[in-house]
Amino acid sequence: MPKNYNDENMRIKGTATAAGEAAEQNSAGENISPATIESMKIQATEDVRDVLQALEKTHAGITEGVATAVGAGTGAVGSIAALSSMGTVAGLSAAGVTTGLTAAGGLIGGGMLVGIGVLATPIAALGAIGYTLAIKLKKTKKTAALGLAVKRICDVQSRLINHEDHFREELAHINTTLETLTRMKTA
Repeated sequence: MPKNYNDENMRIKGTATAAGEAAEQNSAGENISPATIESMKIQATEDVRDVLQALEKTHAGITEGVATAVGAGTGAVGSIAALSSMGTVAGLSAAGVTTGLTAAGGLIGGGMLVGIGVLATPIAALGAIGYTLAIKLKKTKKTAALGLAVKRICDVQSRLINHEDHFREELAHINTTLETLTRMKTA
């Protein structure tokens, strides 16, 4: 993970901890002052916003297009190497390409035209593999980030539940946010 992501997580965790300590001090049934209630409301709103912003930043990384290009490029290098070495004349001269394509096509009982398909197959296959891996990695990162966001928002929710009568509106917003994130996680 990039360093700034960890710093952001530590900052969010620190502010949530400070607000949580304030809530715990007053959770023994004591009356809490309106200023403390307002401070807790502001802190809870900031914590939820910070978590959602951190969640939004976690989707940077390799794109499907880049992964596809890297896979296809790798396949192309392999195909060119095979083309230049398979024929009776080595290299990429006209004679080398002709004999290389013929030899590649001969692997499955064809000629030069079939050889083009044989040598294009690794390019397409590795491109598809690159794309699939990028999608899987992106989904894994998204699921992990959503799980972390849900946990942090649940922490804010549990702090506010101690004084539910003061934080009905905030708890309703948090419940809506948690439902949305949970739906995103399962999608």
